[in-house]
Amino acid sequence: MSVDAPRGTPAGVRPGEVTYDHLIIPPHWRRSNESAPGTPNALFPPEGGAGAQAAMAPINPPTGAMTGPLLVGTTARAFAKLDDMIRLSAEDKAVIAARRDEAERALRAIFPPRCALPLVGVATIGSAGRDTMIRPLDEVDIFAVFSAANSAWKRFRWDSRDLVLCVRNAIGGERIQTIGSRGQALRIVYDTPPDVHLVPAFDHPRAGYVMPDRVGGWLPTRPERHLGWTADLGPRVISAVRLLKAWNRVCGSHLRSFHIEALAGSVLAGRGMNTRQGLAEVFRHMDETGLSVADPADVGGDLSNYVRPEDLDVFGENIRLARLYSAKALAAEQAGNHEEAVALWGSVFGPEFPTFG
Repeated sequence: MSVDAPRGTPAGVRPGEVTYDHLIIPPHWRRSNESAPGTPNALFPPEGGAGAQAAMAPINPPTGAMTGPLLVGTTARAFAKLDDMIRLSAEDKAVIAARRDEAERALRAIFPPRCALPLVGVATIGSAGRDTMIRPLDEVDIFAVFSAANSAWKRFRWDSRDLVLCVRNAIGGERIQTIGSRGQALRIVYDTPPDVHLVPAFDHPRAGYVMPDRVGGWLPTRPERHLGWTADLGPRVISAVRLLKAWNRVCGSHLRSFHIEALAGSVLAGRGMNTRQGLAEVFRHMDETGLSVADPADVGGDLSNYVRPEDLDVFGENIRLARLYSAKALAAEQAGNHEEAVALWGSVFGPEFPTFG
């Protein structure tokens, strides 16, 4: 995203008219006519309706609590148990919904429709919004979209950090921090987890949404595209994504959450593999091809550009071992030796992985 130096009002534009001419909008992520501001959006439900996530069918419905000890009799059941252990519970999702509702009530009271900075809507985004988050629930990304009406865009367009400061001063937020690789969000700290990352943004007529970056410019963002793309992956891939996040945590959390989602989705979409096969394929891909993957919404470039060479030197060994053990585990399962398969997968996922018995 590039922002030019301030200049006068372009010829033919009335002084009070909102203009985005100084923003460079690459063609590949321009907003289509069907998704213009005000049209139906999966992120924001109709007025008076249920929340966006409640209105959608679950990406991967919970299987319910599993009884008995962590001993399992098949490899598939071991993975089902692990997925149940790491995925968010109904109570976790209720807390997320409560955080979003609290944010919307506060913001609508402070930024009503006829104020200088009118609120458009509030939505849960990030892994919490896409049902790819794993326990423990420690933070939630909340998207707060403001309208450019009433000269709001003219007020903030030359320094996006002023928008973050304005929202912080209005609601008394704790501090401003980086979100993603370059964006800015307002961190709201609660007495008990999860904290909230409040991400302010403008509803952009051509780009979708733009959010503040760390140096006063604007970043394009399309969370509704990410939501739809993830939902289209299907429950098996979503389960593999959560399990890869658990593996990443065991290995030292070298990879960012959305990077894992995009990488797994790009490798597994439409492949029809079961969860174990999918994991083995992702490990093989990372070992042979690397970690590069494009943002599925076509707005973020290569999602792996934050990975430092020194981190990859350490993490590369984890990838190679995961590839080796997962391939052996698949062969053992295919031969009917579930005890060996479960033990091998345990070497990949660590002590959390269920024990055969």
